[in-house]
Amino acid sequence: MRALFAALLIATPALAVPQAPEPPTGPEAVVLGFRQDGLTDYRIDGKRGIYLRAQDGHWYYLRVRPECPRLAAADGFGVETGPAGRLDKYSTISVQGQRCWLSSVVRSPEPPGYRSGKRKHR
Repeated sequence: MRALFAALLIATPALAVPQAPEPPTGPEAVVLGFRQDGLTDYRIDGKRGIYLRAQDGHWYYLRVRPECPRLAAADGFGVETGPAGRLDKYSTISVQGQRCWLSSVVRSPEPPGYRSGKRKHR
């Protein structure tokens, strides 16, 4: 009986833990004239990336490559853009002193579970 119970405990977590939704994909986007001080809202998506609402009112998903380990525990980040504030897949983010490269920037719907009354933290 003990062996059966242990086997159930080992098998159960895989069934009980829901998979996190896949981040958005789509055509590459470019945010022109991006300013960190004009950032209106964001949600950090674990080590994978950031949902960000830019000054134009649209949501974007910034996917990091391969992962940015410090991002999951961060309460903020910096954005390093190209000339003239061009935010694209060649930009980087800095998190707690670590530089993380972006692999893509795509338009996105609101983040899962987003409520507009919330401020910049999950």
